[in-house]
Amino acid sequence: MSIRSFWLLIIKTIGIWIVIRGIISLPEIVINFLVAYNAPYSTSEVIFFQVLFLIVPILFYLLVLRFLILKTQSIIDLLKLERGFEETRIDITLPYNKVLRIIIILIGGIIFITAIPNLFENLYSFITEDRPFNESPMATSLIVGIVQSIIGFLIMTNSDIVQRYINKKSGEAESKQLDKEEF
Repeated sequence: MSIRSFWLLIIKTIGIWIVIRGIISLPEIVINFLVAYNAPYSTSEVIFFQVLFLIVPILFYLLVLRFLILKTQSIIDLLKLERGFEETRIDITLPYNKVLRIIIILIGGIIFITAIPNLFENLYSFITEDRPFNESPMATSLIVGIVQSIIGFLIMTNSDIVQRYINKKSGEAESKQLDKEEF
C-alpha cells in the first residue's frame, strides 16, 4: 500500500463516519425543528433560527460527503499529505474494495451497537410511564433510537451498496488506481 492509498483510506473512513453520524442526527434536528415550529412561543425570529439550525448541518454534511468521500484525491493534493514520507509498502492481500467494505461494516456495527441499548432503555421508560405516545416525553427519544438502530443495521447489511456508491462517485481513475493496489 502506498502512502497515497493510506491517506485515501483514512480520509474516506473519517468522511464516512461523519456522514453516517450526520444521518443519524438528522431525525433529532428535524424533530427539534417541528417542535419549535409548533410551539406557542414561535415567533418569526425563532422559526428563522430553527430553519437555520436545520439547513446549516445538512449543508455541512453534504460538503463532507463531497470532499472527504468523493473528492479525496484533491484533499490529499491540497494538504500535501504525501510530502515527507518515504515510499513504503505494506503487503496484505486484500483489495481496496474489501478494505472499504470492512470499514463500512465496522462503522455500521458501531452505530447499531451503540443505538440498541439506548433504544431498549427508552422503550422501557416509555412502557412504564403509562402515557399516550403523543404526550410522552420519551416518544422523541424512542423514534430517534429506532431510526438510529435501523440506519446502523442497514449500513452493516448493505455495505456493498455503500461501497459501490462511493467508488462510483469518487471517480473511475481513483477506483482503478486503488483496485490495482493490495493492502
